[in-house]
Amino acid sequence: MSANRSESLHFYDYLCRKIGSEKVVKGRRLTFIAIDSTSDNSVSSGSRSEGLDLKGSDFDIMNIDFNMKVYESEKDVVEGRHPVLLMDTSETQPCFTHLNLQRYTHYRPSKFYIEMLEQCGNQCPLFNIVEQHGMKYLLSNKLYKQTFFKYHEKTKLGLTKVHGPCLSDVNGDYDFAMCFKCDKWISQAALWINRPRSSWLTPEIISKITMSGVLFVPIGSKGSIYEDLEWRISFSVAEKQLVFSFNHTQLLCYALLKIVLKEIIEGDEDLKGLLCSYYIKTLMFWISDDSDPAAWRPDNITNCFMACLHRLLYSIQYSTLLHYFIPDCNFFLLRLSTELDKKAKLTDLLKTLSQQGIQCVSASETLHDYTRYPNGTYTIKQLNMTPNLVYDVLEILKWLHHYYQERGLIQLLNRLLHHCKTDLSRELFLYFISRAHQYVPQIPYAQQQKNNKQQYYKYKYDLSRLMIGLHSDAAAGWSMLSTFFYVHEHYFTSLELINYALSKYTDEKCNNIFSNPSTRGRMYVTPKEQAALDLVKKERLITILKSSTINYANFSCKSQIIPKELQQDVLKGDGIFHPLVYAYFLRFLCCYHLHDQFSCEDAMQQIARATFETRPTGNSMSRLCCQSLIFFGIAVQMTGRLDTAKSYFKEIAKMDVDVYTSAAIKLSELTQSHDHYSDVNVYELIFNFLESC
Repeated sequence: MSANRSESLHFYDYLCRKIGSEKVVKGRRLTFIAIDSTSDNSVSSGSRSEGLDLKGSDFDIMNIDFNMKVYESEKDVVEGRHPVLLMDTSETQPCFTHLNLQRYTHYRPSKFYIEMLEQCGNQCPLFNIVEQHGMKYLLSNKLYKQTFFKYHEKTKLGLTKVHGPCLSDVNGDYDFAMCFKCDKWISQAALWINRPRSSWLTPEIISKITMSGVLFVPIGSKGSIYEDLEWRISFSVAEKQLVFSFNHTQLLCYALLKIVLKEIIEGDEDLKGLLCSYYIKTLMFWISDDSDPAAWRPDNITNCFMACLHRLLYSIQYSTLLHYFIPDCNFFLLRLSTELDKKAKLTDLLKTLSQQGIQCVSASETLHDYTRYPNGTYTIKQLNMTPNLVYDVLEILKWLHHYYQERGLIQLLNRLLHHCKTDLSRELFLYFISRAHQYVPQIPYAQQQKNNKQQYYKYKYDLSRLMIGLHSDAAAGWSMLSTFFYVHEHYFTSLELINYALSKYTDEKCNNIFSNPSTRGRMYVTPKEQAALDLVKKERLITILKSSTINYANFSCKSQIIPKELQQDVLKGDGIFHPLVYAYFLRFLCCYHLHDQFSCEDAMQQIARATFETRPTGNSMSRLCCQSLIFFGIAVQMTGRLDTAKSYFKEIAKMDVDVYTSAAIKLSELTQSHDHYSDVNVYELIFNFLESC
């Protein structure tokens, strides 16, 4: 074996361990595909959904607004009940368009638009998001974003700032972009279909991409006099299909370029913001078009990566990087021509990295230990990466709280039956189907009088769904089932199930409930959890997820099976509770209704102890911690300690700035006074209670 081939295989093995093997990458992608399958209008995008989990990667969700339809020309318009938006590129830069609202007087806005805009103080929905420009009514991206921002401020999604075309959470970990869709492939990108290229894209992939249409996101061309009226043409869906078409060597080279950008180039403050990840993706598409697919092999990865680095240097030197679908747009023409000093500095840096060869990656934080990585035999084919995949699935679910409906469940089942061709895809979709069955019984139905037969049918229906939901994790499914029996006043059965669920809370369970979602760190895995996963790593993925993981106790908005004591906490959004604290609270409720005072006091101590032990580190207060705090206050109130309950609810209300809990409502029910908030921390109150016991 030649030295270069040996080094390439060694480097490939290292990258699979650090960035992800083929199986891990596929599992990440399938997790996002399963989440997307539960919704008609949400599409995941960004590097996470592409299968990469690199430093600084966030979660990007494209939410397609189907309340209005976009067409390229009037002859394409299909008459329907939705307002029509026509593309108008006569006064815009390439990759941007105006959206001209047509025949808006003929349409009654959808119920969603009316509700959304009325909440924002507007009475005439469409007129409030368009501006007249001559004889045209152009949709304003600025007004559209402002309207949705005000609407989402009233929800519990935690989207608190505008970031480009997106609404983002306070930490910038989660980007939510509203967009419109044109179902047809637009003429500006028509030449891409038959463009000369290597054989890396099959006719089937090209056909699938063109059938996916294009999206329009609310942001204009920077510096344009009509910037607020322009919409960027987005090929996010097509680009994700292209990345999925990379073989694993291509994907690793793509990841390496992103690491070089984020951790080496942007490590220089002068160069921060000069390039972006989208340029790296575009560059990889052009390189793939021009290169022989047979060259992208594990034993040639060092040459492939260096060729990519040289291509990036060439593009910088000649200020040329064309948009992959609309090559009339040159990203670097204006970008670098006005930043000559930065361009020269970046060119020198890339030349230095090229001279260092593959060892240049050790300058990054992610790959800093490459020079110390043991050089052994090429063993990646024998590696079992299932534990890594378990971590990644939990990490994704920690951030993305998805919403299931019966229609979404049917879509999951259809995809499982007709499209899942591998064991991994079947197991992941079975896992999501199990999770979905925990949500279906919670969906609110029209309240109508039901006879005994209908009530019995509904009872059996919900029970069967929750039984299927037991297969998603070790404990939370049992807690949901015990909640169902509690709501139906079967307190002894509920207690038995709670005790069984609590027996599953052991140290070796791998879970995402103890990590703080308000921090940017990855989920922490203890040595016991790692050892337990290593013991079962040869088992099926769904078996590992069922036996070795614990999920949140998650109740949908206005859930039909949540205890009545918590109904105020899910009136405007989901209730996301720490499952251990919730299980103890449910035990308390059962004992309370069974008039078992001694067990009530014991359960209260367990609630207090679990709440205190799972408190967040530092000053941050996550939604999970905030919502889980309410249990102790409710228990204190129900046992008649009203003064303590008042103090406790006051403190929670003070911390709960986003109103995730019912603390303020319960406080107002307990007192009409306007006392100032006390300075006693809620965890001090809990600690004092434990000390008194």
